[in-house]
Amino acid sequence: MNLIASAVTELKEQIKDSGCEDGIVALARNTTRPLCQYPRGVCVEARFGDRTGHVVTTEPLEISTRISFMYGAPLKRPVERTAACAIINAVTGFFCINRKMNACDQAHHAPCLAELAATLEGKQAYLVGEAEGVAEVLGASLTVTPEDADVLLVTGPGIISDEGLATVEAARGTKAMIFLGPSTAGVATVLGIEHWCPYGN
Repeated sequence: MNLIASAVTELKEQIKDSGCEDGIVALARNTTRPLCQYPRGVCVEARFGDRTGHVVTTEPLEISTRISFMYGAPLKRPVERTAACAIINAVTGFFCINRKMNACDQAHHAPCLAELAATLEGKQAYLVGEAEGVAEVLGASLTVTPEDADVLLVTGPGIISDEGLATVEAARGTKAMIFLGPSTAGVATVLGIEHWCPYGN
C-alpha cells in the first residue's frame, strides 16, 4: 500500500460512521487561487461541504466523485493520487483535522523560505518534486541523491509522481521527511508526518 493509499485508510477510520463517506466531492482546475511558492504544476481544487482543499499537480483532472471512491483503491496512477490528495485536503479541512488549507500571501514567501533554511541548517536535504527557490537558498546543502540526505523535502507533485512517490516510499522509516505547503497537508496530518507551512491558513 503506497503512502497516499495509507492516508486514505487512516482517514476512513477517522471519519468512520460520520455519514459523510458517500458525500460528493467536486474537483476542478483553479487558475486564480494563490498558491504556495514551492510546488510547480496545475492547481486542482476539491470542494466538500463548506470546505475547499487543493493540490498542485502535473496530472490535473475535473470530476465529481464520492469520498468512498478512494477506499481500498490502490491509487497506482498519478491522476488517481491527484484526486485522492485533493479530496483528503478538503475532507480533513471539513472535519477540522487539517488547519492548513490555503497558501500564505506572497509577502510571507521570503520569510517562509528563510525559516525553512534555518531549520535545515547543518543538514543535507533532498528535494522530492521541484520547489521554487529552494536550490538557490540551500545551495550545497541539497544532495543529488536521497541516499546522501538527512531529510527529504516533499512537495505535492513529489508524492503524486511515480518517481517521487517511490523515493518517499523507499525512505519511510529511515529518513526524516518534511512535507511542504497546503498540497501535502492532509496526507501529512493523517499520517503524522512533519509538515511545513508556517504562514498558511
